[in-house]
Amino acid sequence: MKRLLSYFILILIIIACSKENGNSDEQNSVEFDRSTILVNLADNIIIPNYNAFQEKMNALKSSSEKFISELDSENTSTNYEDLHNKWVEAYMSWQKIELYDIGKSEEIYFKSKMNTYPADQSRIEKNISTGSYDIENPNNYSCQGFPTIDYMIHGIDDNKEKIILKYRENEKYGQYLQDIIKEMDENTTEVVSSWASFRSSFISSYENTATSMFNMLTNDFVYYFEKGLRTNKIGIASGVFSDEKLPNKIEAYYSTLNSFEPISKKLLIEALNSVENFFIGKSSDGLSTGSSFKTYLDYLKSNNSGEEDTDLSLTITTKIETARNTINNLDNDFIDQINNDNIKMLQAFDALQVIVVHLKVDMLQTFNVAVDYVDADGD
Repeated sequence: MKRLLSYFILILIIIACSKENGNSDEQNSVEFDRSTILVNLADNIIIPNYNAFQEKMNALKSSSEKFISELDSENTSTNYEDLHNKWVEAYMSWQKIELYDIGKSEEIYFKSKMNTYPADQSRIEKNISTGSYDIENPNNYSCQGFPTIDYMIHGIDDNKEKIILKYRENEKYGQYLQDIIKEMDENTTEVVSSWASFRSSFISSYENTATSMFNMLTNDFVYYFEKGLRTNKIGIASGVFSDEKLPNKIEAYYSTLNSFEPISKKLLIEALNSVENFFIGKSSDGLSTGSSFKTYLDYLKSNNSGEEDTDLSLTITTKIETARNTINNLDNDFIDQINNDNIKMLQAFDALQVIVVHLKVDMLQTFNVAVDYVDADGD
């Protein structure tokens, strides 16, 4: 009888433990709501940054119109300086939205039209000379956007006075400048306006499928960091992918070449800051943080059910800071840096490459998101 009672008590203990473990498993199995990431990105980062960029584009357009319409006035030099400043401000603002190549932006090839560099100098001059050009032709992507404005206001001659004189002597230069800025402004308006209706479908598409907005945006983010930032802003010009250094392929080349203002480093740092803000979910005004890739990784770390306890989000943010410090050590003039001490450019590339691996391999595997693009870098 005592033995039977002991068995009965043991069974009750086992059942109680099973229920307790079952409740714990049930709590741990609560899935992270990935839609919260999309909501935070859309409402606090993407849309506000697009709106801010549109304001900068409007200001750039107005400044260019004033410069062209007052070429013979005493204010020409001042207007030119204002045009340069508005170009810099808009270009800096562009760094905050270039990585969002999704929705209408992807549909109209917004990124390619706005920032394909280096600009095709010979084709631009041909377009200006003939006055006949189809700006929608993909062959003209390198003949419009910010790099082409750079050529038009810093590269058609080697100083401000000579450049202004060219505009005075040949009105075709002014016409082309206004045409490409008008196209940029209209494309920006189209993309910004699309978010009014696109937002709802964007934030509701968070399932783990190849065509969901979450998976596509995740891949776009990694692709931008690898190609748009690491490769385009550092790798190509420093000769990582060729047998020679190619300083003419830096971003904002002509402004640096002719000693107007070397802004390539500023653009790179702004792009890296934008990537970090995206990753940690920091709002466009910098006053708050919300649901993000970082919080998703932190959640998965806390629910890894005994798997390797790696703090991936901390690793990524730490490596971003390391890359930023490496970039800050570069000369403001990337042409001089590449020509005279390219090893520092290569070190900056390597610092960014470390992050590529963490994003493209570690983060995507943790999210169980498949890579949707092919490259030849061997990452």
